[in-house]
Amino acid sequence: MPITDREKLGIVDFLVKEEQNVPVLLQVARSVTKNICDVATTHEALDYVYVQVGDTLTLLNKRLITREMIFKYLHQRKIQVNADFTKGALISKILEYWNSKSESNNDFALLNDSNTTTSKQFLHKVNENTFNTAISDSISGSNEANDNEPRYPIHLLARKFTEWFFNNLNKEGLKVEDFWSDSQLQLRIAATDQINDYECAGANEVIVNILRSKEQFGFYFNPNLTHAGVQGRMNVHGLVLVLACGTLHTEQNCVGVFECTFGLLRDPFSENNWKVKTMQCVLRSQAAAMMPSLCDSETLVESLGLPIPEGEIT
Repeated sequence: MPITDREKLGIVDFLVKEEQNVPVLLQVARSVTKNICDVATTHEALDYVYVQVGDTLTLLNKRLITREMIFKYLHQRKIQVNADFTKGALISKILEYWNSKSESNNDFALLNDSNTTTSKQFLHKVNENTFNTAISDSISGSNEANDNEPRYPIHLLARKFTEWFFNNLNKEGLKVEDFWSDSQLQLRIAATDQINDYECAGANEVIVNILRSKEQFGFYFNPNLTHAGVQGRMNVHGLVLVLACGTLHTEQNCVGVFECTFGLLRDPFSENNWKVKTMQCVLRSQAAAMMPSLCDSETLVESLGLPIPEGEIT
């Protein structure tokens, strides 16, 4: 039975979003190609799996995908299983979970629903650490690997910032002191037949507009935290740019994708912490059978061509 779109979203959530499972995905892809193909990225791996395996049940029954992996995934999503579970029972649970979700609304029908409740954090565990502490820890001693990522400090900074920012946005924990007082926001919400652009300046206004859009549509932001989805660049003015993309969700639906560029600058009067100087964000109504990547974004093409500093970011 062909893999459905909802099952593809589930596979991405299980084998890509859960970073510890990425090596297993790559191994499965190499296995189904008999190691004749050099599978280097998650996007290549997913493509091989979707075509060459072609059936979700067959994929989950692969020996490389263990009972422990499935159980931990279900537990993190608060899915109860029987005490004497088998791998087969866990597979039935995960398929039930993925396929019980309502059809994705790809036209942002929520644009006309002012009573939509704010979305719940169901795809990604909130990291309680502050951003600047996480950056220091990551750059000094992180050993995690994502695809073929060059181990440049600017990419590590970008990923930790992205994780911190969207965790705090999802739980409405952004603060004025996280932004420069003259920070600027450019926001575009693009549905199939409607495009709305917003611009504002000032830390208070930036936060108010970001949260207003999130609350109005009930969005949960699910960033692609692999190297394909988050990278760092440096512009001609010395501003550190964080390029990030991911999927947009409401309660049980994936309703679109987002693409963001953040301009970061250290504040010497705030313990030299990084703060947001500029933010450009596009929220787009679009089907997402797999996690979006930076290279597929038309709005980020120019920024992707900017220099990548290889040394420490000062």
